[in-house]
Amino acid sequence: MTFGISASAAFLGGSALLGAGVSYLGSSNAANAQRDAAAQSAAVQKEMADQSIAAQKEMYQQGRTDLAPYREGGVTAQNQLFQMLGLGGDTTAANYGKYAKDFGMSDFTTDPGYQFRLEQGMKALNASAAAKGMGVSGANIKGATEYGQNMGSQEYQNAFNRYQTNRNNQISPLMDFTRFGQAAAAGSAAAAGNLGSNLGTTYSNLGTNLGTAATNAGAATAGGYVAGGNAINSTIGNIGNQYMNMQNQANQTSYQNSLLAALNNQNMSATGYTKF
Repeated sequence: MTFGISASAAFLGGSALLGAGVSYLGSSNAANAQRDAAAQSAAVQKEMADQSIAAQKEMYQQGRTDLAPYREGGVTAQNQLFQMLGLGGDTTAANYGKYAKDFGMSDFTTDPGYQFRLEQGMKALNASAAAKGMGVSGANIKGATEYGQNMGSQEYQNAFNRYQTNRNNQISPLMDFTRFGQAAAAGSAAAAGNLGSNLGTTYSNLGTNLGTAATNAGAATAGGYVAGGNAINSTIGNIGNQYMNMQNQANQTSYQNSLLAALNNQNMSATGYTKF
């Protein structure tokens, strides 16, 4: 009887362990599949993030290339403007500090308009005096002096206005180019700031996604181990319970057989029946 119980228990135990092994293998395979899927998802996300970063950098570099002529033109204009205003640059340049001072007498006397009108007026006076036979006389000299003084009084404001006009005509284009360069530099700086912000967001999202994928992969692996361990523990517990049940049943059967044998012996003794 014990042999039968042992054989049955061994068969049941083997079957249960085989089932537990299959369950554990299935849990392990499922966990591995989830881990591989998480790793593949992380790889795809990283590749997409790398492509996005490369595209953003390419667009940024293209923007800087497009704005480069304006930045360079602004720098060139600013350097020339600084030279004219005596604020730096090549101090040996011919126009260095040209407009760093107020309009003065030297600017007036060298004014081309004033010089031209003065020369033409003096030629006319000399011609008139020669025609009258006055030559280099006191009257002629007096007339020339009065003419020069009047011309100076009349032309000073005109010369000053021409000086201001020429100054503005030379400085204004340089100021415009300087503003263009400043706007281009500001655009490049804004693009750099946007690129940094976008790259920070991209890297942050990528880190979060990779962390989530790694967590999911770890959870899947741990879940597979836990499920497999639970299956084995449950199987071992079931085997023990089945064995105990079989043992109890066998003991109960043996006890019942012993009672029946005792009753049979008692009945045979009472009837005088002898069993051979």
